[in-house]
This record gives sequence, structure tokens and C-alpha cells, in this order.
Amino acid sequence: MSKSKASYEPTIDDLISLDLLDSLKINPSGSKLAYTAMRPNWNKNQYERVCFIHDKNQAYQLTKESNIISQIDWFDDNSLVVLKASLSETMNKSQMYLYENLIGDGLQITDLKNSVQYFKIFAGGAVIKASDPKRSDNKKRKEKFGTYIHFEQEESSAALYYINFEKTKEYLEKSKSLTKREAKKLVKPIIEISKLFPEPYAILNVFPSPKGDMLYINYRLKDDLVYLEENYVMQIKINPDKALDAYLKKEQVKKEKKKEDKNNEEENNNNNNNNNDEEKDDKEKKEDYSYLGKITKLGLPKGAQVSQISPDGSKLFIGYQERDRKFYTQGDGFLLDVIKHKSKLKDENLMSLLPKITGKLDRFISRSSWKGTDLLVSYADYTKPKIVKLLDSGDFDELPTKGLSSLLNYDISKNDYFTVIGGDETNYDEIYVSDKPITEKDWKLVKLTNYSEQIKNWSLGKAETITWKSKDDTEINGVLVKPKNYNPNKKYPLVFIVHGGPAWYSEARVATTTNRYYYPMHQFVNKDILIVEPNYRGSIGAGQAFLELNKDNLGVGDMWDLESCIDYLDNLGMIDTSKVGCMGWSQGGYISAFVGIHSKRFKAVSVGAGIADWYTYHICNDIPQFTTHYLSGSPYRDRALYEKTAPISKIKEAQTPMLIQHGDLDYRVPLANAKELYRGLKEMNVHVELFIFPGMGHPITKPRENRAVMYQNLNWFSHYLLGEELDLLQKESDEEDEKKK
Repeated sequence: MSKSKASYEPTIDDLISLDLLDSLKINPSGSKLAYTAMRPNWNKNQYERVCFIHDKNQAYQLTKESNIISQIDWFDDNSLVVLKASLSETMNKSQMYLYENLIGDGLQITDLKNSVQYFKIFAGGAVIKASDPKRSDNKKRKEKFGTYIHFEQEESSAALYYINFEKTKEYLEKSKSLTKREAKKLVKPIIEISKLFPEPYAILNVFPSPKGDMLYINYRLKDDLVYLEENYVMQIKINPDKALDAYLKKEQVKKEKKKEDKNNEEENNNNNNNNNDEEKDDKEKKEDYSYLGKITKLGLPKGAQVSQISPDGSKLFIGYQERDRKFYTQGDGFLLDVIKHKSKLKDENLMSLLPKITGKLDRFISRSSWKGTDLLVSYADYTKPKIVKLLDSGDFDELPTKGLSSLLNYDISKNDYFTVIGGDETNYDEIYVSDKPITEKDWKLVKLTNYSEQIKNWSLGKAETITWKSKDDTEINGVLVKPKNYNPNKKYPLVFIVHGGPAWYSEARVATTTNRYYYPMHQFVNKDILIVEPNYRGSIGAGQAFLELNKDNLGVGDMWDLESCIDYLDNLGMIDTSKVGCMGWSQGGYISAFVGIHSKRFKAVSVGAGIADWYTYHICNDIPQFTTHYLSGSPYRDRALYEKTAPISKIKEAQTPMLIQHGDLDYRVPLANAKELYRGLKEMNVHVELFIFPGMGHPITKPRENRAVMYQNLNWFSHYLLGEELDLLQKESDEEDEKKK
């Protein structure tokens, strides 16, 4: 994809078509890497993910195109487990495949009715989360009452299974020599561990002990996010081999008995089908599943959860918001020694016994990893991600990743070889691996891939971190992107690209995901438009005090941060203040809507999946506690803050043209927000355009729709800031086709 020109200005299709390194895993000995890359399949209008193996200084493709790889993990040094689905499958039902010796098509080792959601390697196999088909189908209810949803009261259909790989291979091999009828007599070697639960729980995540004798499960009572703060932790003591053997014996006896009673059962089914189904369910509920293991509910407070388990299974890294459970409160990390506190695991005061090991780290922890001897955590630090070793004392040592680190995509082998996907202001994302274990001195990162060849000679602009003072003297930071041939004597148009969250951040990095699928930043800078990606108040990366600066001040404080940046750049003589735009998605869309209506300093704005009215948002969305946290209460009791901080509250004063983009299946920021903005601006005779994307939720997840979002934004601001013709439907697509010719 690299171009031969000295400086090539990439098109929107160029950006979307880039291979994006997506995830990686290092094998136990640190000798091989598995990683996935995402790319668009324009014909099927989906993003496919392909898995690669890096071994002995060379890489090769393991899986075929037209697959969606959602998870990879090493079973042993030479065997990889891949969770994948085919693009051709209507429902994209993901199943697990075992690639032994890293060759061939992989052996399909699960065939669950519902998609496998994720797996964790455990005791010669894996624990698997999926939906229980009976509870998810709700057949009895549908047959009697049709389809309905008991809002925020439905039981979770989440189920947890254990599968042993060797027994599964034996089962599959034996099935090959049998007829379909004979094969049905065999019992699949997979057990549902969640049969142990006293009631259906929403399983959040699972942490298996490397010793193969224990599972730690974070769960809450129901799936709905209104119960987000009510999560708990259970421990399941299990002997997987014994449990599986006991299950297989029981099921074989059942099959034999079922065959003997088949005629009687058929007669009962014909005479009284519904009653018989109920009797079956009652029998299933009364069955003794104690052979599967023993549950202990840990005495941790509501909201605490396991974040990682040590390699020997003796310690747990517990995440807990000690101060309160507000959206803007950073979590703390505690160390639970399972052996030391064995007799007190159920005690309600358990948390008071645990040392806090993140007390000296005033940052929002994004991810933790504890595969080697070191517990690693990642966090944003202003516009840069960092990874540190977290010590029991609470001290931490920063890994020398030189800004190339990633908040989410890193891994560490059992013998402490470290690998990461990372980039910076000038380097596209690549995979790096440590040249020696990170427990040794003077280790350094070595680049393994060469994905930067894709953007060789591309004109992408120059990014740098800037800081300025807001109207209340708060220091704000962000990323400024200038055209490649920036002229300090010229005044440029300016566009803000505002991140979502608000508890997220803008990173100083080339070709970030949002700037490839939503915001045509690189096209803007090649049109001589400056870009600022602000880390406005409430962003992560600057500590707890900064995180809660937008409490009871949403929109208002954000507008201060953006307007003060305009003043800052104006004082430097860099911008034309009559040509300023703002765009963003989610919380960034809300801020764009707010400044577009409440401020007179913006020529045009673009609102992606943004909030129009906090009251509308509160009553329609899936996380209503967001507003009660940030606006100190319910709008049913007091709407003053809700009105003050709502874009729509000053709709009568609206003047700024607004482009609105929204998915019709968005439950996080429901479509009613977009329509409310649209109707209000229409009423005030302000130019507004609304594009609704059918089938899309909160994110836009298909390449053609991403192309549309990008084209619309590029054309909108090119019109209002540069005076180009406005044609949101056709012109940019036609120009793109001509450019390719």
C-alpha cells in the first residue's frame, strides 16, 4: 500500500484499509508470538481479523482470510487456541479451534449452540463463557406468551463451561467412525460449571488458578448495566478431571435410561407437553451438582473484583474503588494472599486486611498482567501510555518503553519476556519484544514487524503535546497536529477532535483508531487545517483531582477548556479564529453539541452519538447512574443541573451549523438524543443534517459506514472552514474514485 511519491496524501479509503495490529500473545517460553491484524473486507462490509505467528525472525499467516478472530491464547509452547467465526456465517457464531504445532486449519473443539464469548486456558483445557441455550431461547415462555422482555429484571443467561482438550480429541476421533445416530449416544466431554450457582448470575470474567484447582469469578446478579456497581467475587474449588469423569458417567446413565423410557416419554409429551417440560426442569434443578466443585463467596465488599492472579495461584490483585464507586473515581489495587488469609476469605472485613499497593500511583489503571514474576499495570500519563512494575511496597518501576507502549496490547511470558504493540507521534504501531527477560538489567525492546511500510512517504502531519491554562486556571493538555509544511507566519483554520469517555484520553500517536474510522484528521491537516485533540477535564492521565473536575460542571468546564485553547493558539498567532470547528463521538459528541449551541466561537460542529439533553439521556440509556454520578442526583428530584449542562437548554440561541451522526441501535446514547437536537435546530432555522446508520450501536463497526462517517465529516468542515461545495452524499466518493483511476 505504500506509495512511491515523495509525499503521498492518503485518502479515507487508504486509512480504513490499513492493517491494524489488534492483539498479541507470547508463548510460555517467550520463543514465539501470536498476533492478530484487522483489515476491512469491502465486499462483505465487515472487518476481518487474521492471526499470524512470529517464530525465529519470520512471520507467517496461521488463519485464513474471511474470519473474525476475537481471541487467541497459548495452550502450550507450540499449540494455540483461536476463537473465531467465519464472515460468511449469518450470526458470526464464534467457536474455539486448536492449532497444534501451529499448522493446518485447526481442530474445532467447541460446537456450542450459542457463540463462545471468551475462554481462559485451564487444567488441560479451558473454561468457557457462553449463553445457556435454554435460558437464552426461553422456549417455554415464547410458546405460551410470545416474546417480551421484563425490563432490567431478566435473569442472566450466562453460563460457564469446562472442556478438556485431550478428551475432546478422543470424542471427535471416535465420532468419525460412527453414524449420526450412534454418535448421538456419545457424551460430549464438556461440563457446565455454572450448574453449581444457586441462581443464574451475570458472569463478568474468570481467573483460573495456574495450578488447575481453583477458579475466581467476578459476577453480578443480572446482566443489565444498572447493576454495574453490584459485582461480587466467588471462588470455586474444583478438580476438573474428577468432575468431568463424574459428569460423563452420570450422562451416560441418563442416555441409557432415556432410551429405555423413550416410548413412555413420547406418550407423556403428546398428552401433556407443557407439564412434562416443567417436570423436566424441576428434576434438573433438584439434581445434585456438588461433584463439580465447592463455591465460596469471598467477603470482599460489593464492587471489589479480581483483576489478576499470580503465576502460582497464591495471590490475587484486587481492584476496588475505595473512596466511592462513582464513574469518575480511580480504582485502587490491593493484594490478597489466598494462603495467608485462607481462614478469613468469607469474613466481611477481609478488605481491611489487604495492603493497598497502588497508593503512590495517582492514575487510572487500564490493564494489569501477572504472568511472569512481575505484576505489570498500564495507565495513561497525559498524552502518553506507560507500563510499570507494581511492587508489594506500593512503589513502581517504569518499563523503558520510550512512549511506544500501549494501554491494552502487551503481554509477558512465564520467563518474563515482554512484548507490546506500540507507536508514537512518528512511528506507526509495530510489535516489539524484549531482548532478554525484563527481570535482567539493560534489557531493551526490539522491533519485530514492519507495518510502517504501509504508510511510507505518507503525509500525516506532525503531532506534539501542548499544554494551556483554562478559564479557571486549570492546566489542560492535548495533542496538536500541524501540516507537514507548517508555516509559522500563516494563520490556519482549527478543528477540535474530542475523545469520548469522559474518562479516556487523547494519545500522541500516528493513525490512531478513531482517526481512521471516525475523524479524517490526516485529510484535514493535508488541507492546511490544524487539529487539537484535547484532554479536557475529566480525562484520565492527570490524576484523581483532574478526573472529577467536570462533576456538576459537564459541558460548561469542557467549553472553558476548548475556548481557552482557541485563545492560547490565537495568542501564538497560529489560527484564524473565524474558522474553528469541533467534532467528537459519544462524550466528544456531547461536548461538540454543547459548544455548538452555548458558544459563539465555532463555525461548524459535528456530533457523533452525542447527548442532547441529560434528562432524555437518563431515562433512555443503559447506564442511568452516569448522570446521577456526574450531576449529583436524579432529574426526577432536581433538574437544575441537568438543564444547565444540556446542549438543548440554549437551543433558542443556537446559530452554529451541526452535522449529526448516530446509530439506530445505540443503547448507550439512544437515538432520541440525535432527533431532539435535529428537531430543535430545525425549529431555530439553523443548518442541521442528521445521518442515521441502521444496524449500528454506539460504535460504527462496518467499513462502508466508517467511510460514510469520514466522508461526511471531511466534506462538512471543508465546506464551512474552507468554502468548498457541500455535497455530503456523492462528491467525496466520486473524487475518491477519480483519484484511484
